[in-house]
Amino acid sequence: MPETLPFVAIRVFAIDDHPVVVEGILALVARQAPELEIVGTASTWGNAVSALDRLSAPPDVVLLDLHLGDGSDPAECITALRSRGAAVVLLTSEVRPVPIRRAMRAGALGLALKSDPIEHVVSVVRTAAAGEPSVSSDLAFVLVADPELTVSLPPREVEVLTLLADGVPRKSVGAMMRPPVTMATVVTYLTRACARYREAGIDVRSPGDAVRAAIADGHVALPEQRRVRQPPE
Repeated sequence: MPETLPFVAIRVFAIDDHPVVVEGILALVARQAPELEIVGTASTWGNAVSALDRLSAPPDVVLLDLHLGDGSDPAECITALRSRGAAVVLLTSEVRPVPIRRAMRAGALGLALKSDPIEHVVSVVRTAAAGEPSVSSDLAFVLVADPELTVSLPPREVEVLTLLADGVPRKSVGAMMRPPVTMATVVTYLTRACARYREAGIDVRSPGDAVRAAIADGHVALPEQRRVRQPPE
């Protein structure tokens, strides 16, 4: 008779600010893969830390939504989870490449899109538990790996575009940068950012176009995902 392999449970913890959504996904995951043991959930990073501290053993895999709505930084969360010995799989609706790639560079091992079939999500979790990287679909792979999907912008150019997206008047942007710069330098940053998008084949002709492009690819966070800075009175 063939040898029966021992049943090895994979302990899974989920962090998502939409409890109903994540509970539905986890129910499907448990039905699809009985070896995945759901050991806890949390809707904020603070609650997640408390819940993880109470566990008798750390989870093998943590499913982490990119945007928890509590101001937490995904890269810092990933670093902290990895220090606990957990593999991190991004389970998200985010389809903008820049925030996804930042999270992968921070150490996330897998990417599963909430729109993908549940069996694909299960496969990513199993692969991450084995210590190997994985994605749940062709779209997820493109978001992680396609070099032509986004434009590389230096941090100072992103800072200018973020301030403009926050509604800061252009004349006040330089004074709000850290460290401050002159108006001429702000114009230089904007000119360079516009040029980078045009070189990539994106029709960017004005600072407003550049802001919209930077929001679309994720260099600039959506309004609900960032803390808006106001110019001094």
